[in-house]
Amino acid sequence: MTSKVTVETDSKSWYIFIPIVPVPASRPRFARTGRVYYAARYVNFRKQADILLTEAPLPPQFPLENPVAVTVTFIIPSPKKTKRMAPRGDIDNYFKSLDVLNEVVWKDDDQIVWTCATKEYGDSPGIRLEVIEIERIPETRSLPELQVERQSR
Repeated sequence: MTSKVTVETDSKSWYIFIPIVPVPASRPRFARTGRVYYAARYVNFRKQADILLTEAPLPPQFPLENPVAVTVTFIIPSPKKTKRMAPRGDIDNYFKSLDVLNEVVWKDDDQIVWTCATKEYGDSPGIRLEVIEIERIPETRSLPELQVERQSR
């Protein structure tokens, strides 16, 4: 497993690999005093991700300001034994953990106009992203149209 974030570019596309075990975002909890806190595992994930991203050799275009399409794969370490085909945790909670990329890869995650997210087991855990800067928002945000548009570049 590499210990550094890798970034490759292809015109208006960036391929990013963050070598960290993905953790789904936890729900905010409330103490009796009203203080909000998150699960320790998620807090540790965010701290590790911040360190990795701070040290990463990011392109000068980052953080992106235009709308983006994002394809992301969360690669979770394979357990010794399981009957499950896919890792535990809701995919939307894994996706919420990408908040660590705000002000790093894109200004804010509200710029994401299209996404495809998967989670899988693998030997090299991490988060693999393809970020495509979009000059115009497609009238319909369907997967086939974006794939055809991407292939024609």
